[in-house]
Amino acid sequence: MKKVFLLTSAFLSTTALAAPNPSFSEIRLGFETIEYQETLGNLAGITNLKQDASVTNPTIRQLSYTGIDDNWGFYIDSAATVATEIDTEVWSTSDFGAIQQNDFKTKANEIGFTAAYNFTKALQFTFGAQIKTTSFTRSNFKIVKPGADAFDKALIDLEARFNLPGQTKDLDDPLINNPQELSLVVSVTEDQMNLNAALGVRYDSRLADAFNDLSWYAEAKINTPLYSRTQSTSIEELTLTDSFNGWGVMARAGIRYQLKEHIAVMIGVDADKHERDKIAFEQVDGRRRTVPDISYSNVSVSAGLQWSY
Repeated sequence: MKKVFLLTSAFLSTTALAAPNPSFSEIRLGFETIEYQETLGNLAGITNLKQDASVTNPTIRQLSYTGIDDNWGFYIDSAATVATEIDTEVWSTSDFGAIQQNDFKTKANEIGFTAAYNFTKALQFTFGAQIKTTSFTRSNFKIVKPGADAFDKALIDLEARFNLPGQTKDLDDPLINNPQELSLVVSVTEDQMNLNAALGVRYDSRLADAFNDLSWYAEAKINTPLYSRTQSTSIEELTLTDSFNGWGVMARAGIRYQLKEHIAVMIGVDADKHERDKIAFEQVDGRRRTVPDISYSNVSVSAGLQWSY
């Protein structure tokens, strides 16, 4: 009988040590600030062009973790913009100053699958893939003077006039803000999709100490696009694709308080930054078009609930 008791105790102890990390899900609501910048050096051989815009949107974020065994588990996470704010975007050149402004709004969506290796109970190394899409719309275009006039005069010598979207003019026509010269469609939309490969590390204090009511987590990742695709209404019937044309970093951190054994309230900060290289191409009409260098950052603060099982 004593031997049976000892064998049973040893088995239970071994099973407890080999038990996988607890599984959990969380959902958070909050706000994200997206900063978007495009730069194009040596535009038409005479100047550098840059714009930047910043919007703050409501966002929803979700994360779930499933523990498989004592060594492995996986995460599924997603984030989405709920509604879009409108910002005034200004295009500036290094030699002529501001030349154009317009309304700008953007949104972001992402979903990722990440495998996690438990180096210790609380420290995990992660690797996986993420599909991330960003979309923006530009509208209400206006010429900014006197910079646009000076820029336009410089372009006349190159036989390449400065045009607002939907506006066409001959070589000698004046540069003016005339709505009658614009087509009925005076907005430009662009969709960018990236399939990213990511490596990271995550620490979660609750995985090591499930009896403490207060816990915290921190995570960092680096990524690169295995495949990227850009579609824009300003480039008719053309989809631009590329691979390994940039880099990105992501970080998360947050704290939780256990209301009950399996329910916690939490607040978290998520930060994402990536840069993509410009893409130049020749269109069917022989004109050379360029998608500029892109710099994107998204910082969100959100609060919600986590439940474990």
